[in-house]
Amino acid sequence: MPGLKGSVLITGANGGLSSAFASNFIKSAYGSQYRGLYLVRDPTKATDLKNVLHSAPKSHTSETLPMDLSSLQSVRSLASDINARVANGALEPLRAVVLNAAFQEAHSGTLKPLTFTKDGYEANFGVNYLANFLFVLLILRSMDKTHGRIVMVSSTVHDPFDKANATVGAFAKEEHQTVVKDVEALAKGIEYTDDGLKAGVRRYGASKTLMVMFMYELQRRLNSDLSLSNIGVLAVDPGLMGGTKITRNGMLLVKIVSKIAYLFQDIIVWLSPNGALRSPKKSGGDLLRASFDVEELGEHPKAVYLNGSELKHSGKEANDEKKQQKLWVESLRLAGIQEGDTVLKGWN
Repeated sequence: MPGLKGSVLITGANGGLSSAFASNFIKSAYGSQYRGLYLVRDPTKATDLKNVLHSAPKSHTSETLPMDLSSLQSVRSLASDINARVANGALEPLRAVVLNAAFQEAHSGTLKPLTFTKDGYEANFGVNYLANFLFVLLILRSMDKTHGRIVMVSSTVHDPFDKANATVGAFAKEEHQTVVKDVEALAKGIEYTDDGLKAGVRRYGASKTLMVMFMYELQRRLNSDLSLSNIGVLAVDPGLMGGTKITRNGMLLVKIVSKIAYLFQDIIVWLSPNGALRSPKKSGGDLLRASFDVEELGEHPKAVYLNGSELKHSGKEANDEKKQQKLWVESLRLAGIQEGDTVLKGWN
């Protein structure tokens, strides 16, 4: 469509949060100005996304593209296609990349990891973190170099000391309060002996800790590259939402709480906009704000952590610069990054 300013990409686009983001996006002024690139594992099964796009105004241009985050080859394949199309002018540069897709498996049977990626990595590590690490480095060449933003979806469980985590108690013991001790062990999947639900929450939380660490290290390296220094990296904690698919592999109690939250979401958000329980609509709007807002976030927000729509300090361990640097080096190896894969100067 002629006249488009750029593209907006979101992964895991068939989920509750992503569908809410898409709905907010297509109804906003940005919806007619930017092409929507909606990434899902299987476009033929993306029913929720199809319903949202079916109601989109004719002024909205969109594409639904396949990418399986459990396969690094699939990630490379789609990134290569996007890069080629941006390079030849068939696709507008990426104004915003929203890393929403996630895997979570937390119930009584998850003392040890049950699901692994096609590359042999524990699924929380491989899908939630490593695939995103690879994808971002690959598509940096296609970003809007003036106003591009990369928005990561975070969670309170990235920080073992966040009071919101007290209910489940996954991090109550001191031995579980340090997340990143051995990256290789996280990649293979850590087995626990105490409680399956808590074990699953720890693996999911660890993947979110790694993503926040990635945000800080990536931003530092972007800042040092003059051609990419205007690109901002942000993370948004969307809170616990009803009506999303992230709890489908969770315990019954979590599913019940999720459904209750969904039924009373408007009241809950009205009482506490950035509280523990939120609606997909509200959190989808927060992701859109992180992608475009300049009035409050500034023209070039750098390494900004948001709890919904408010600024928040990320967890102490996630802010550990030495661990961030070590994680970067280990991730390059695990993702198989080679010379020529990324345009980021000083990537290695």
